[in-house]
Amino acid sequence: MRTPINLIGPIFSAFLLTLSFPKWNLWVIGLFSFVPLFFSFTFTKEIKNKIIFSFIFGIIHFSTLLYWLVYTLTKYGNLNLIISSFLLLLLSSYLALYYVFFFYTNFKLKIFESPTFIKGLFFSLTLVGMEYLRGKLLTGFTWGQLGYILSNFSPLLQLADIWGIWGLSFVCALINYYIFFLLYYFYLSLKSLVNFRFLINNFCFLILFIASLSYGIYKKNYWEKVISQEKDSIRVSLLQGNIPQEMKEKSEIEYSFKIYEKLALSTLKEKPHIIFFPETSFPFFFPYEREPTLKLLAFLDKLTLESKKFDYLPVLVFGTFRLKYKNGDPLVYNSLIVWDGKDFVDLYDKEKLVPFGEYVPLENYLSFLRRITVGLGIVKPGFSKNLIVPSKDKIIKITPLICFESAFSEILRKRLKENPQLIFIATNDAWFGKTSAPYQHFQMAIVRAVEARRYTIQVANTGITGIIDPTGEIIKMSRLEKEEIVYGKIKTFYERTLFVKYGNILGIAGSLILLFSFILTLLPARFLNP
Repeated sequence: MRTPINLIGPIFSAFLLTLSFPKWNLWVIGLFSFVPLFFSFTFTKEIKNKIIFSFIFGIIHFSTLLYWLVYTLTKYGNLNLIISSFLLLLLSSYLALYYVFFFYTNFKLKIFESPTFIKGLFFSLTLVGMEYLRGKLLTGFTWGQLGYILSNFSPLLQLADIWGIWGLSFVCALINYYIFFLLYYFYLSLKSLVNFRFLINNFCFLILFIASLSYGIYKKNYWEKVISQEKDSIRVSLLQGNIPQEMKEKSEIEYSFKIYEKLALSTLKEKPHIIFFPETSFPFFFPYEREPTLKLLAFLDKLTLESKKFDYLPVLVFGTFRLKYKNGDPLVYNSLIVWDGKDFVDLYDKEKLVPFGEYVPLENYLSFLRRITVGLGIVKPGFSKNLIVPSKDKIIKITPLICFESAFSEILRKRLKENPQLIFIATNDAWFGKTSAPYQHFQMAIVRAVEARRYTIQVANTGITGIIDPTGEIIKMSRLEKEEIVYGKIKTFYERTLFVKYGNILGIAGSLILLFSFILTLLPARFLNP
């Protein structure tokens, strides 16, 4: 077949894969989105064309998945549409190279010729390895991992407590390959569907899928029973202030105090044990900006006074920029602070920062990069820790994740080793408006909840704010760009999942196999075929 016709495959696959993610969320098509690309590889003989197809697939998929970056860079980065679009294409081109590397290794090893169960395992494992490398190299970028589409399908979502997001990506990839396997032999002839080789391979695929589904159904029922039997709970209020990002800094501070004071006071009648605020809900440099700091203290005093009417004093967890000095040099942190009604008792400084938002990579060498920075660009990283929160005459340990950190399951896993009882994601997704980014971000929280088997709450300035139970079910969820309070009850659990105990085994194994296999493809043919 001619190359122009084969070019339809990667383009079609790229759009199908993007449509399987929010906000379109047509997740079922993600289970066969790679198939047109596979057939393009099958009908194309030239290696050069296969590499081009891989790159085209990657750049179209990431450009359409991450289109919201153009919105953010144009509106808040003061860049024109042409430059913003160019930067999106630049990032998409970089991310597409991972697919080129991955697909090149697979078609050099003839994974798409005469497909089998073993080849399907190799393809799926190396895809996981590719995603693992993408999350590690050059600060790491894990957005849009294939496995997130299974957040919509509860039975397979439960596998995340064993393998994490990597296991979900593995299953998605294997389903894609299985559909290709069926269509490939159907394309050859109907007779091939009844030969022994086909039947054995088909049986192996089905056994693995049935085992995965059976496990998922069992764990779903098990955790639903655990949740229903647990009587102890804490009441929480999640405040979504819906503060527009484009407000000038001074008016934003005033407006933030006005909105969050109103929301916090109105939630007291529900007697929450803990009130959660979003990331940088009070956007000033605490405690060195005198006027806003005094306003914050006055607000806390007022809240204490008002709470006496209900004979109950809640604990507050709020976000702000924290400023401190070290050797005379100012250091700014994106922080969460715990207030117990009397004092500030704990804090967390964000560990994983957003490049070109909170800091500028290689700033000392490439100063022009500061021009494309959307946020402050001066924030320093903190260190990994959990928050200690007093509540109901006991201490609750909470794992905090701020914004971008919720995209990295390894950050979560590291903190879960201390057996916290709750995951708290604080974010400000106002940067993204009504694009698909807030929906994609919330999708990650669903997977984090199952990986940890903990109740997970996400509190966002403009949405999406919500509560997710340990099975990945959304208990409550706010609307986007609406001022809301989300009320709920959280049950606390301590159980360590296999994912927490043993980590990213699948990701590490997949990356090692991918790298080793790639090296093999570089060897002369006589070494591979003696």
